[in-house]
Amino acid sequence: MVSHDAPVALITGGSAGLGVHVAARFLADGYRVILVGRDEDRLRAAITRLPTSSGVVSAEPCDLSKPAQVAALFERLGDNPGRLDVLVNCVGSSDRGLIEKLQPEKLGDLIQQNVVTALLCSQAALPMLEASGGVIVNIGSLASKVGARYIGGYAIAKHALAGMTQQMRLELKPRGVHVGLISPGPIRRDDAGRRYDTSDDPSLPSQAAKPGGGTTIKGLPPERVADAVMKMVRRRSPDIVMPGYLRILIAIGHASPRLGDWLLLRFSSDKG
Repeated sequence: MVSHDAPVALITGGSAGLGVHVAARFLADGYRVILVGRDEDRLRAAITRLPTSSGVVSAEPCDLSKPAQVAALFERLGDNPGRLDVLVNCVGSSDRGLIEKLQPEKLGDLIQQNVVTALLCSQAALPMLEASGGVIVNIGSLASKVGARYIGGYAIAKHALAGMTQQMRLELKPRGVHVGLISPGPIRRDDAGRRYDTSDDPSLPSQAAKPGGGTTIKGLPPERVADAVMKMVRRRSPDIVMPGYLRILIAIGHASPRLGDWLLLRFSSDKG
């Protein structure tokens, strides 16, 4: 049995994908886990896939883009369980398309899902995290660091998340709360390569529908990304790029944008 004094981790976007793997990792480390998502049925289904015998996991349905719902959620959590040690902002959505065809409404939706949800949850969680000296982990993407081709407004939204994360880290450090960003490359999933339907835009090459917009980087196992989340919590790391060798290439690209563009083109292909 997990003690009532066990640390508590709240994971948004916890009903599917990476969020479930992150939840399993925290359960294995003795945390009480709270999964948050919009669909209660999907949350309940996610719980059945978790090793609940090793920990306590609960579900909290909430539309995290709605400030009133977020406020009500954290008010409930302030009463029960009454503490929070880790917030993992795992909610997000991605896109495919050309910048020249990006509609403001679509960009607004991407920013809402990738940035505003993390902002609202972090603001509402702050009192409990300050009391516990806790950690906020924002799940970014390689698109938080570079602007690849064919990914619509996704890179814009993830760059915004990266900027917000650094600002939060600097402002909250004196209050004992650590904030970090994890920027993984494409994560392995069953629908990789079939997730995006680009058939309605003949100007997009076939590679646009592939992971990372056609990057040649090998997909990451979601368990490895979940391990990185735990590493960030334990070490209070500020920024993790996955795979790690790309940090050097990203730094080179920032120092020399011309070379950075060449590298980005080299790591993707219009073939296939």
